[in-house]
Amino acid sequence: METFDSRRLSRRSLLRAMTALAAGAALPPLGMRPARAATPDLPRDFGKGRTVAVIGAGMAGLTAGWKLARSGFKVTIYEADSRYGGRSLTVRPDDDNGQHGAYKRWWFNKYNPQRLFPDMYVSRYQEQEGPAREQQICRFADDTWIPEKGKPPVELFLNAGPGRIPSDHAALLQLCGEIGVELEPYIFQSNYNLLRSKKFRDGQPIAYNQITYSTRGELAAKWAKIEDRTCDPKKSAIINLLKQFGDLDDNCEFPSSARLGYRELPGGWDTPGSIKDKVPLDEVLGSGFVGGGDPEFTPGSFLFNADNIVWQNSLMQPVGGMDRIWQRLLLQPIPEAAIRLHPNDPREREMRGRHVRYVGDLVLLKYPVARIDNVPGTKKIRVVTNGHVEVADFCISTMAPNLLKGILADGDGQFPKYFKDALGEVEQTPAIKVGWQARTRFWEKQNHIYGGISWTDDDIGQIWYPSEDFNAPTGVLTGAYNRGRTATAFGNLTQKERIAEALEGGQHLHPSTGPNEPGFKSEIYTDRGLTIAWQYMPFQVGGWPGPTASSQPAIYRTIIKPQGQLYLAGDAYSYLPGWQEGAVTSVYKAIEALPPA
Repeated sequence: METFDSRRLSRRSLLRAMTALAAGAALPPLGMRPARAATPDLPRDFGKGRTVAVIGAGMAGLTAGWKLARSGFKVTIYEADSRYGGRSLTVRPDDDNGQHGAYKRWWFNKYNPQRLFPDMYVSRYQEQEGPAREQQICRFADDTWIPEKGKPPVELFLNAGPGRIPSDHAALLQLCGEIGVELEPYIFQSNYNLLRSKKFRDGQPIAYNQITYSTRGELAAKWAKIEDRTCDPKKSAIINLLKQFGDLDDNCEFPSSARLGYRELPGGWDTPGSIKDKVPLDEVLGSGFVGGGDPEFTPGSFLFNADNIVWQNSLMQPVGGMDRIWQRLLLQPIPEAAIRLHPNDPREREMRGRHVRYVGDLVLLKYPVARIDNVPGTKKIRVVTNGHVEVADFCISTMAPNLLKGILADGDGQFPKYFKDALGEVEQTPAIKVGWQARTRFWEKQNHIYGGISWTDDDIGQIWYPSEDFNAPTGVLTGAYNRGRTATAFGNLTQKERIAEALEGGQHLHPSTGPNEPGFKSEIYTDRGLTIAWQYMPFQVGGWPGPTASSQPAIYRTIIKPQGQLYLAGDAYSYLPGWQEGAVTSVYKAIEALPPA
């Protein structure tokens, strides 16, 4: 390992290092504040007498359906899958979990007492390609819960898709307010979260605060010596800043600091506690926790992940799971005139005896679209699905561009080849997740971790700890989350192999330290593990599209342009791929582009 030589550290290079370390503290110009995304403001009769076919009942499609129905359009939403939500998938305990459906009944009583659109509750899913095609069933259960006593269970779920909302995703947050989604903090980083790299101390995990504040203290001490050897804060504003930044002593040295965290916690009487040792700077530089690379794809910047604009505090999450957003969309009332039924429509049975119509009434599940074409000589568009043909004034497709390409008609008056080719060339990102239920919340008791993410260069990438239900008897961990080449390799494992890989990665972050701390493998229910590879899920092509606007700008400019009566929406058609904000804001753009009658 290369050792650190302070004589080789120039003032300029140290300035660069300190600037990178403190980047998250940069402030906008005084008087400036971010602009908020505007929701479409259409008159209630804007769409009167006109029809829209929406393809996809994920976040984008349901948002489009709600906004259009309230503006006078007749709307039909065609969803190929047997469930709502698209990539916003939250998996919950199955009826067959030893509680005879008691948890599911409790859930509906809390969130949807009328039992409308019961397919909103998802406890099973299945990949359609790859080696792990067996049906996965969520076996999570609060084994301490006694339904007859009336006390609620620990709410157990895995957000298999999106799991957090940045505070500057204004359109999504505003939408949550409009439809009554209760939010709570999502903790991205706890200073006791763990970091692990094969390059650091033979793979021994270390707490974020111990290595981060070691780095800050040692860099500050070295800069202070270069800046002013007298270490007098009255003579130098920079010295004053460095002493605060690095918690330096009166000699501008960094012998230790309580910021590093405690090896033994202080307490009453004769328990002063003990502080962890600082990590020498040369170890930090060779640790694998710092360095270049896009944090979305490499583990090379663990120390600075929380500086990423989309990961900065505060982040939010819906109370009860990310699917609460689209579930609340399903339950939004709409005018009865917005419903467009066709012969033998399965929705008639659902609506019978009900006087109120909801966004969920717009949706036809298990209706894959086979073809879209322009109706020659008219300003109409035709959508063919399940033997049903709808001729509409407009179509808003929220399908992945690569899938949409395959159903657009060719020929004169149809969709140009350059447009279809552009759709097919949009890059997609494979993504995987693993979910575990823990026997106890061992991370809280043993590691003082309350929320946040631990990072590792193992293939699992990350472990997320729940930001809710602290001190509960159990909880759900996101036991792996990765993307790109690593996700491709992980997705090509069998279910048994994925579980084994995730167990091993978890054990590396939470190893056995004695009989009272047996390690990760003993602390979770190994038979209740769930895995998902989004590149193999039905009607999906990956976890999210690549940054098309920046990496494929010509393609992006092509695919966001309406083609006749066809308008495209979804995160693929935004500057925020992989985020629900991108889905919502692109829908707003598509709606705003619709011409008046």
